[in-house]
Amino acid sequence: MRTLLGTVMILVGMQAAAGPEQGREMPLPATFVGVLPCADCPGIEYRLELFADGAYYLRTTYQEREDGQLDDIGTWLRSSDGEILALHGGREAPVMFAIAGPDRLDKLDFEGRPIVSDLNHALSRTSGLDPLEPSLYMRGMFSYFADGALFEECLTGHKMPVAMEADYLRLEQAYLQARREPGEALLANLRGRIVARVNMEGLARPSVIVEEFLGIWPRESCGARFSSAEFNETYWKLTQLDGEPVFVGERQREAHMIFRAGEPPSVSGSTGCNRFTGGFERDGAALRFSRFAGTMMACPDTMEQESAFHRAMDAVRSWRIIGQHLELSDAEGRLRARLEAVYLR
Repeated sequence: MRTLLGTVMILVGMQAAAGPEQGREMPLPATFVGVLPCADCPGIEYRLELFADGAYYLRTTYQEREDGQLDDIGTWLRSSDGEILALHGGREAPVMFAIAGPDRLDKLDFEGRPIVSDLNHALSRTSGLDPLEPSLYMRGMFSYFADGALFEECLTGHKMPVAMEADYLRLEQAYLQARREPGEALLANLRGRIVARVNMEGLARPSVIVEEFLGIWPRESCGARFSSAEFNETYWKLTQLDGEPVFVGERQREAHMIFRAGEPPSVSGSTGCNRFTGGFERDGAALRFSRFAGTMMACPDTMEQESAFHRAMDAVRSWRIIGQHLELSDAEGRLRARLEAVYLR
């Protein structure tokens, strides 16, 4: 097996649901289980479910630990040679396995290299498929129309009906207040479970139970999966400001910014009311704005939001990009603004 030297190299050229002609066959759907080593507990129980559409469910349980269960969902990718499987979900880095055969997966380290050890690092295929009911924090596009609610989960791309129970009513009420037209899909955050529910046709179908509604974010989307936007020369649309959703006033532009490399580097955009230009200094993860100037129009609907925007930009000291989203934080690490990449045609 080839050795890959980093996560970036591993993800380049990987495909979801690669066919059997690419490396070893791996009939799907499939469930793989095993108990892997743990540094401070007897072992970590793995239960991995791979689906033919490229999605996965993963449960890891740390033995003899209170609250030791962790669920994750996402999309699995296979290397171009078919020998490595990478799980791209809600964790900071992909979880990687070597495909040792149709019935075995060997855990790899964080850089995709074999783990040299006499301990067990293998998962084995089980004889049947007994789907998990993962419980976790989720982000997805929620829509409601004609007494039906749907949730398109960001990491898997799965579209699932939403059960009208538990904390569902708060989600629906927030959605109805924020939507601009019937059936519009809005990004929602929630803590919930994915369970199998029998529909009117008598078929079991995954459904979402909203255990805790956390927020709804108009004008924000999941963003493209498995790619990251560039800091410079990207149109960044403002979607959150100090934990509150950003709205666009009637007949006004959306708040946005564009960073441009140069000597000196510059930033320009709109607060949603007035246009602005300024400078910035970026060194690694550090970021500081300077020399902001702009027009001085009065926009009653968004003046308070504009003031909050300038206060937030004055406080920004760091940045990071997660996929298609740019997060700006202050010196204490508090998220002050969240922006989404928009690709203009």
